[in-house]
Amino acid sequence: MATTVIKKGQPGSKALFKDSFLLHKLHSLSGVFPIGFFMIFHLTANSYALRGETEFNTAVKAINYAPFVGLLEIAVIAIPILFHAIYGVFIVREMQGPGGNVAHYGYSRNWLYILQRWSGVVALGYLLYHAWDTSLNKRIIEWSGMASDDVAYHTISYAAMVYRFADPVYLLGYIVGILASAFHLGNGIFNFTIRWGIAIGKQAQQVSAFIGWGIGIGLTLMGWWIAGNFYLKSANYADAGPIRSQYTSVLDLAKKLAAKETVQERQAGAETAEKQAEDAGVPASEAPVGAGENR
Repeated sequence: MATTVIKKGQPGSKALFKDSFLLHKLHSLSGVFPIGFFMIFHLTANSYALRGETEFNTAVKAINYAPFVGLLEIAVIAIPILFHAIYGVFIVREMQGPGGNVAHYGYSRNWLYILQRWSGVVALGYLLYHAWDTSLNKRIIEWSGMASDDVAYHTISYAAMVYRFADPVYLLGYIVGILASAFHLGNGIFNFTIRWGIAIGKQAQQVSAFIGWGIGIGLTLMGWWIAGNFYLKSANYADAGPIRSQYTSVLDLAKKLAAKETVQERQAGAETAEKQAEDAGVPASEAPVGAGENR
């Protein structure tokens, strides 16, 4: 009787805990919920940038200053991502080299198997940078007391994103990161439906693949549209340009944007006060200082 030798990294290998039935199913589940749902929600919230600065900032404030948002970020986002990433690294380590077995079996599913794993590596690298560059910097500034909450908010404001995307290097990194993340999720949805016994049979799997790829392509286009919008809007900012020449750190940028906003608010307040004085027939010089400012 012929015996099939299962090598490390092949389906059926028991190396490490790669093929743990429970862990593998949890890994698949966590990739769709909550991580996949979070990605869809995150890009949907960011899409408010397409409607304008006020709409984007309103959405950002509503999300980031919601009750218990810090606890939710840890329990619903950080912990599942940490588990999914760590277990995913073990899966990648079990592959037979960078190209897996596609050199011997060049089937489309084998290529997707490899791309799924390496897209996860790219997506993880981008996610870590993106989280550090935005949310983590904001939290660190708030918790450390390095600056006011208003300054911390300006690490993730519309203007801050415009400054980031004004840098072609940042823009390119975002384009690649979104592509890898969206592909990983889209193909992961297909794998999830098979592993959990949802898509049984050829027709069901075709439908599952169509849905997964549709979501992946849709998220990619949405992310690229948002990125392109921020990049094009940078032309409206006189001092926007290569990010490395505009500020030395995210905190430095936030302080500059907060100071700029304060000046703009004071100017707007003075103009409103003058307008109110004119309407009331009072000389502008006698109008109360700050009468038009928001309190």
